[in-house]
Amino acid sequence: MKNMDDILKTALTPKDEPNYWLNQSILSQAKEAKPMKKRNPKKFATVACSLALALGIGSISVYAAWKYLTPDRIAEEIGENRLAEAFSGEDSVYINETQSCGGYDITLLGITTGENLTTYKYMTGDFSVMSASEENTEALDQANNSGMKEHNDRTYVMFAVEHEGLSQEDFYSDPGFTAFPIVAGYDPQACMSILQHGSGEQRIVKDGSFYLMYECDNLEIFADNNIYMCISDDLPEFSEYSYLYDADAGTIARNEEYEGLNALFYLPLDASKADPATAQAALDAYEARLETIESTPEPSHPESVQKAFDFADQITPENIDELATPLEGENATMTFTPDNQGRYRIEITDPFGQTTSARMTREGLFPDGTTEQIHSYGISNNNPDTLLLGYYTLNADGTVTLQLYSPNLPE
Repeated sequence: MKNMDDILKTALTPKDEPNYWLNQSILSQAKEAKPMKKRNPKKFATVACSLALALGIGSISVYAAWKYLTPDRIAEEIGENRLAEAFSGEDSVYINETQSCGGYDITLLGITTGENLTTYKYMTGDFSVMSASEENTEALDQANNSGMKEHNDRTYVMFAVEHEGLSQEDFYSDPGFTAFPIVAGYDPQACMSILQHGSGEQRIVKDGSFYLMYECDNLEIFADNNIYMCISDDLPEFSEYSYLYDADAGTIARNEEYEGLNALFYLPLDASKADPATAQAALDAYEARLETIESTPEPSHPESVQKAFDFADQITPENIDELATPLEGENATMTFTPDNQGRYRIEITDPFGQTTSARMTREGLFPDGTTEQIHSYGISNNNPDTLLLGYYTLNADGTVTLQLYSPNLPE
């Protein structure tokens, strides 16, 4: 029996629209063009209208009418005046491209890059990230003394978001989607580590419009490659379900069969600002972290916790009612329906306040091909009493029912 945490980690992570190769052709042409500048409205209008004509064929729409706050105004609303000045400068890129999919209208408004543009600092270590106000010198000194380094040469990307069912409360707490960049030719997992080492988001609502600012370490150093921003309601990382990616060919496109949000924006960064040496150093550091992780043995469980897992390993669908007690009440029993990719969105809130959410395939839930499976779930704070069991049953209609159990651990 696998621990539920292991199952969730190994689960596949992973609307009509323009033809994939048409998209690639358009994006390749855009890559050859000079970056669009805010202070050159003629160039902005020409590129945007060209994209609108080319991409407005299917469910993705692109238009140039500016109906939102400009990126510099958004930065002002966030309270970051230095960032607002950067978005007003010649090095910023205003785009205003809207893509509509999964019930969302996502507009990429603009991009800028620079050092120390905000009132907070990002500090990163080999396996940790922190941010603090630049006025919080005590926290920053502690981070410096612990070996963490500043990562304040950053890229900022502004978006506007529209969705009929998205409330202001949900937008601030959990908008239901994630933004992340991809560099063509790089392994997606490497991108997640290299580009998002210290990434962050800020969200504001102004005059009824929703705005998202995404930031990460400097993307311009990779600008000799095609760079894209993904916004997806799939798993919070690259997924083969929502995007079609070929690292060898350096191509990426939306999966036309995916019914949710999987917007894909090309970022027209200035290739002359690429820094291959720094990019390679970031990749080398990522690979070194992987080697460290792989060579570090997993910590052993306390004896009481190991005994709880050993006991849970004995429990099967045939003896679960003898060795465990079904939970009662809200969320103790749940039924999940597969999406059109055959995956189940498993969302569990246990009695101890832990919430787990993941998309899993039938094969992930039932790895041995059966229709009944038990997965362990927990433990919190090395307390064996928090161990739960998830008893999954595949129903004849394709739905999956989950019943949570508490194992009857021996004294």
